[in-house]
Amino acid sequence: MPYKSHSREELEKIAEEFLQKNTAGKYDNRALMIEAVIEGIGYTIHPVPGLAEIAEAYVPAKKGYIFVDEEQYMNGSSFRWRFTMAEELAHILIHRPIFDDKSSEEIVRIQEAFTDSEYRRIEQDAKYLAGCLLMPKEVFLARFKHFFDFQSQRSSNYLNILYYVMRQLSMDFNVSCQSVSIRALHLDQIDQSDLEDLLEMFDG
Repeated sequence: MPYKSHSREELEKIAEEFLQKNTAGKYDNRALMIEAVIEGIGYTIHPVPGLAEIAEAYVPAKKGYIFVDEEQYMNGSSFRWRFTMAEELAHILIHRPIFDDKSSEEIVRIQEAFTDSEYRRIEQDAKYLAGCLLMPKEVFLARFKHFFDFQSQRSSNYLNILYYVMRQLSMDFNVSCQSVSIRALHLDQIDQSDLEDLLEMFDG
């Protein structure tokens, strides 16, 4: 069964509909309380010692669980942890249905049939949807404009303005500056050159 990729528009819509139905009371200002959301849809986050040797986290065949590396679980407030959890939620939303009502043998056959290219698309879709969940499109665009307009009154250096905006958005959504910058690129607020400059600044 070939994997059918989702368009960005489809992923934005999936995130929008999910957030509308499942996140009431699960925000800390604009930061999504990702663990509360996952638990709210009936999943248990289960730490596993040494899992990082295989993966940081994954959704097993048995429904209702997300297995996570114990060390990362103990550092649950980090940007990396939040994005990892959002990725696993994304897998639940768009990839779990592929395996619903399948036997263990059928699940193995489906997984083994995926090509490397299909696995890459699966991960790309999950990462994009994770960004949509943690940084909802309309709220992100409004906050981007707010911070950009504010800083434009204080500085004429475009890259410095963007650097300020990404820092503020990072605090707003409680995600890394790198994740915020990639989301801004996906939503056409910056271009690839801007992204590369910003990532260099953050790495420096």
